[in-house]
Amino acid sequence: MKKILINSLILVGFLYAKPIEISQNDINLQNELSDANQKDISPQSLDDFFDEFAQKYNIEYSQTKDGKTFYTGEAEVLLKENDPEFAKALSVAYQRAILNLQRNFIKDAFGRSATERISKYYADNSTNAKKFEELPKGGTMEQIFGKLTQLVGAKLDAALKDLGVGVEGLSEERKKTLLKDEFITKIIINAAGQMSGLVPVQSIITHKNGAYRIGVVAVISNKTRQIARDMALGRESLIKGKGKNIMEYLPKENAGFVNEYGIRLVYDENGAPVILSYGHWGFVPNASDARITNRLENASKESALNQADAAIIEFINLNVSLKDEQTTGDSFEQSIKQSVSVNDGSTEEIESTMANVIDKINQQVKTKSSGKIRGIRTLKRWSFTAENGVEHTGVVRAYSFANLKNTNEMLHQKPNSQGTTSKSSGEKVQRSSNIVNNIDDF
Repeated sequence: MKKILINSLILVGFLYAKPIEISQNDINLQNELSDANQKDISPQSLDDFFDEFAQKYNIEYSQTKDGKTFYTGEAEVLLKENDPEFAKALSVAYQRAILNLQRNFIKDAFGRSATERISKYYADNSTNAKKFEELPKGGTMEQIFGKLTQLVGAKLDAALKDLGVGVEGLSEERKKTLLKDEFITKIIINAAGQMSGLVPVQSIITHKNGAYRIGVVAVISNKTRQIARDMALGRESLIKGKGKNIMEYLPKENAGFVNEYGIRLVYDENGAPVILSYGHWGFVPNASDARITNRLENASKESALNQADAAIIEFINLNVSLKDEQTTGDSFEQSIKQSVSVNDGSTEEIESTMANVIDKINQQVKTKSSGKIRGIRTLKRWSFTAENGVEHTGVVRAYSFANLKNTNEMLHQKPNSQGTTSKSSGEKVQRSSNIVNNIDDF
C-alpha cells in the first residue's frame, strides 16, 4: 500500500504590535508534521487513520483545547495502480477529497437546514375497487379498434410494421392504486461563505478490495486565518517561530515527491512563515517519438505548477457554495394493472405489491478562488517513473513575504512591510536567484 502524508499544522499567531514567540513544543509539533522525510503510518482504513490522528494530537469533537478545528475529506481513486494515467487519477482524487473537506467546513460554518416530513396514505376499499371503468367511446382505443377491424392476419401485421410498431405484446396499460402508504423526510442544506486559512495537514492513501481511497485531514483556526489575511494584504507577519532551512522539509529523493500533495505552512530558519505547495500530475510517454514525450512531460509539469499555485490561492481566499439535498423514507403500494391488447381487444389484469426504501442524495458544491500570485517561487521540479511504470511529474512552489518583497523591489513598488529594513535591489536580485535552493536566506 502506498502511503501519503501531507502538510503541516499551522502554528502561528495573530498580528500584534511586536514579534510573538511561539512555544518550542508547538514548533516541534509543526516540524514533525511538515517534514516529508519523517512520515510513518502503518496500513489501515481511512476511519482508523482519522481516529489515530485525533488521538495523537488530543482532538476531541473535531477541536483541540487551543481552538483549532479539524475537518476530514475522502475520495475514491478512479483508476488502478497499473494504469498509465494513475498519477493523474491520484491528483484528481486528492482534489476531490479536498472539495469534500471544504464542503464539510462550509456546511458547519454557514449552513442553513430545512427539514420537511410528509406522510401520505391512500386506500380504496370500495366494492368495485378492482374494476376498471370502460374506455370512453370514441377514445383512442376505440378508434384503433375501429381501424383494426378492417384488417386481419398478415395485413394487420404489415400495417403495424409500416407504422413502425412491433406486433408482439402490443397493448395499452392502465393502473389503479388500491393502497399507498408513503412517508418521506426531505432535508435541504444551503450554504455559501468565504473561507481562508484552511490547511491540509496530513493525508493517506489506502488500498482495500482492489480500490484506492484518499483521506485528508485539514485544520483551521483564528491563527491560520490571520496568516491568510496577512498574505492577502501583502504584509509581513510579526509572528516568529524557530524553524529550519526550507529545503530540509522536502523529500531527499524524487521518489519521495510522489507521496506529497497540497500545501504546508512552515517556518524558515529565520522564523518567518512560508507556504510550500506540492503540485503533482503525470503523463503517458509516446513510444514512437521522444520529442513528443518531452513535450508531454513539460505540459504535465506546467499542469502541476498551476495546481500548486491554485492551492496557495485557495488558502488565501476561497468562496464556497453548496446545496445538499437528501430524501429518505419508505413507500408501500398495492395496485392492479389492466392490459388491453390492441390486436384483439382482450384484457389481462394483474395485481402487484411493491415495498421500497427511499434514499436519494443530490449534492452540488462550487468553489471559486482569486488572488495575486506575486511572491510565489519554484523550489523544485521533479520527474519519477514508479515501479509500475507510471510517469509522475511535479513541482514545489513556495510563497513567502521575502519573495513578495523581492519582487516588489524589482518592480519599484513598496510592500506593506512592518518593521523591516530595505536592502539594495542588486542584493535582493542576487538572493532571488538563489531562492530555489536556499529560500531561508530571504
